[in-house]
Amino acid sequence: MFLLAALGIAEAAPPDAPDEQRVAITLADPACSTEKSTQCLCVGTPGTAAPQLGEIGVDLNALKTGGVPCVPGDFDKDGQPDYAFPGKDYSCNQSVPVRVVFTKNGKVREVLALPRDVSCLQLYAPRPRKGPHGEPKTARQGLVDWGEGNATWVYLFNGKKWAATTHPSESR
Repeated sequence: MFLLAALGIAEAAPPDAPDEQRVAITLADPACSTEKSTQCLCVGTPGTAAPQLGEIGVDLNALKTGGVPCVPGDFDKDGQPDYAFPGKDYSCNQSVPVRVVFTKNGKVREVLALPRDVSCLQLYAPRPRKGPHGEPKTARQGLVDWGEGNATWVYLFNGKKWAATTHPSESR
């Protein structure tokens, strides 16, 4: 009888059942460059970050099936993947809120908002010197919202919060 009870437990929770706590996200098209494109899509599951992403209108069903806009990176430079998700109606024609999912060992460590809404989100790659319009040099990946006029914003995570700086987008 004990053996039957043990088998019943094993059937109820198979060892290979998906862990809903885990973050499993990849680029839908691995060739999409988040440094050059504002429309790369990610597909997968956000683990326990689902409620925070839902708050800004990220379509969680589309994330699981076809993909939603996102920018993967390692924004806190801890060797673990992180993901920036713009909110509902994301396009370069209007600003939307962004939530960044920081992970540790495949699970959500924390979810933070960028300090302002963005319109054209891309990866800001590490660079050894300042950019042509004063964009910061950095050893870590960040996010950038390239704009026109004085509208380029660079976001770098300092380990505790996002620092945002604005820069001209063209020569004066």
